[in-house]
Amino acid sequence: MNQLLTIASLLGCTLLLNACNRVGYPDDPVEPAEDLSGLITDSTFTNPVLTGGPDPWVLQKNGTYYYTYTQGSKLVILETKNVSELASSRRYEVYTPPAGTAYSKNVWAPELHEINGKWYFYFAADDGSNANHRMYVVENSSPTPVEGTWEFKGKVADATNQWAIDGTVFNHNGQLYMLWSGGNAGAPPQHIYIAKMSNPWTISSEKVMIATPTYDWEKKGNPINEGPQVLVNPQGRVYIVYSGSGYWVDGYCLGLLTLKENGDPMNPADWTKKNTPVFSMKAESSAYGPGHNGFFKSPDGTEDWIIYHARNLPNGGDGNGRNPRIQRFTWNADGSPGFGEPVPINQPLTRPSGEPHRLIYPKTKWKIAGFSSEETNNSRLAIRLIDDVLSTYWITRYSTDPTDYPNHWITVDMDTTAKVNGFIISQKAGDRKIKELEVHISNDNISWENLGVFSLNNIDLLKQYVTLPAQKQCRYFKLVPVSGHDSQKQPGLAEVSAFRFKN
Repeated sequence: MNQLLTIASLLGCTLLLNACNRVGYPDDPVEPAEDLSGLITDSTFTNPVLTGGPDPWVLQKNGTYYYTYTQGSKLVILETKNVSELASSRRYEVYTPPAGTAYSKNVWAPELHEINGKWYFYFAADDGSNANHRMYVVENSSPTPVEGTWEFKGKVADATNQWAIDGTVFNHNGQLYMLWSGGNAGAPPQHIYIAKMSNPWTISSEKVMIATPTYDWEKKGNPINEGPQVLVNPQGRVYIVYSGSGYWVDGYCLGLLTLKENGDPMNPADWTKKNTPVFSMKAESSAYGPGHNGFFKSPDGTEDWIIYHARNLPNGGDGNGRNPRIQRFTWNADGSPGFGEPVPINQPLTRPSGEPHRLIYPKTKWKIAGFSSEETNNSRLAIRLIDDVLSTYWITRYSTDPTDYPNHWITVDMDTTAKVNGFIISQKAGDRKIKELEVHISNDNISWENLGVFSLNNIDLLKQYVTLPAQKQCRYFKLVPVSGHDSQKQPGLAEVSAFRFKN
């Protein structure tokens, strides 16, 4: 009996040892790694990151970026995980001033701040007359600024109650301050003022002027100092980056104020103005009138970035369109920011560190497997959707027997079954852009899985990333426009690609 027990025990240990070896993987067959060498790494972006939007501002919180800009009549937030992909962001219209008030029109340069666990949206506005521009603020106690309700807290003004725009706030050594650009009823010159605050909506001291246009580069168009932004270097030194000259001229640029070590922000003598711009026009980069900036960190916190607006074309004027651009900056040996020069538009730049790098499938063997209709006039053919040329596009038939929602679709054959995490959509320029797009996938072009409806922004040509909730495997995908951004009933698209993540 003892001999039998010993044999059984030995067999049990042997089986257990073999099981442990299998669980430990070394002796198991290793699944061969996927060959991803033919895919294109999507690690870059180009400026501008949006086709329009003056006075850009970005706030970062818990891995999410909230972007806002001068819309003119309301407060708008664009929510994104990646600032280089603002074209794909989700848009929220969070607050519209009541009609007929002192702050219902000309809503300029909004800024979003988190103070003591609540959100505050500062903006300049008037009643239709620029001479009446003042600063105002609304408050929101929700976990994120795109939730809940914004409550009007009032006008933010010092005792003089004079013309004011471009307000920003910052905390220094436990004291809250407001900075803004002010003048006489909007007439030049414009100066930069600072004042103490007792809470986020109340100025509690007299204002002090800490900058006024003194150099020629601050007086182009009109003598103006505006758009003050606080920047603190890694050693804790305080700087103010501001915009000089009129925003409508090519010479609009950025200047720098430096607070001396242990200086008092309320003492003008403690601020030093640099005698040359720190960031200015570069025609070769199609960067005319670069200014009115903000700052943000890369997603992993290792890089410093500036966001600013500029125009693609010279000779000023709103008709040329101010659009937001981003680029990385570093710090000079003396601790001041080194912004370099505006980078050229359409030049590939490495994405901010921590943003995802996708793998894009090449389209050399792709085909159009079917479509609801195509416009043969002017060659708006279905094949143009996958030709890697943004200036050509597919559009549904409109010249004869025009088509209508919901009878639009186009199917792409990727030539082989592939793992897909999402699609890159570029809207056509002009009208007939798609607002809602339904996506279906298939392995045989017969049985289809509906992945749902995805929203597209009304933005010309720029890449919009449609990320699926989970990775899928398919050979065919079908795009079904559900609704459009305008009254035209024959939608079109400039380009589509498919991507996956490495792991």
